[in-house]
Amino acid sequence: PLCAEGTQENELMIGTMQAVDTSHESFQLVQAAYKQIGYNIRLLPMPYARSFYESNRGIMLDGELARTKVISEQAPDMIRIPVPIDESAAAAFTNDPHFCPTTWTDFDGKRVDVLKGTSIIIGRLGTTPYNTVTTLEQAFLRLASGRSDVLIAPSSIAQNVLNSMQVTGIYRVTPNLETWLVYHYVHKRHESLVEPLTQALEQVMQKQSLTAIP
Repeated sequence: PLCAEGTQENELMIGTMQAVDTSHESFQLVQAAYKQIGYNIRLLPMPYARSFYESNRGIMLDGELARTKVISEQAPDMIRIPVPIDESAAAAFTNDPHFCPTTWTDFDGKRVDVLKGTSIIIGRLGTTPYNTVTTLEQAFLRLASGRSDVLIAPSSIAQNVLNSMQVTGIYRVTPNLETWLVYHYVHKRHESLVEPLTQALEQVMQKQSLTAIP
């Protein structure tokens, strides 16, 4: 019988945000772990909120590349592989060089943009009003044109997008607001892979930390 979506057997489709591709270190690590247990993975970047929706639904996607622990509470049909594969930090990007927020309460009174689907950032904002954007490019164009005051987004990914754009007058606030560990998730229909994948990912991460030592 033909497999859905034209994928081969032992090949899984993994979702992620639009600004991430197969060169990202998280993908390289997860791909190496899957290879160890005899699986190939393909990466499907899409709007971040849709990636979350499709990963939890488990029809188009088989898992989510990297999310924080908080997703476990919001996605009953996804299983977290309990090996942290990376860190994700929230950074503020602003068009005002004098605005230097250091806590989550510093955004009151500002026009705040967040990337749709970054639920941990949205949760931290509490009662502070915010606007959601679909892409980081859209957010930076809004900042550059003065339609917003600040973007709060995953720092390194947002910085890469900003570097690739021809916009000026945008400042990244340092230090980052907060940092979280991120984990790989699979849909519950792949529950049988959780144990072997966990072991493989532990080995991959251990190997990576050994090669990182000078």
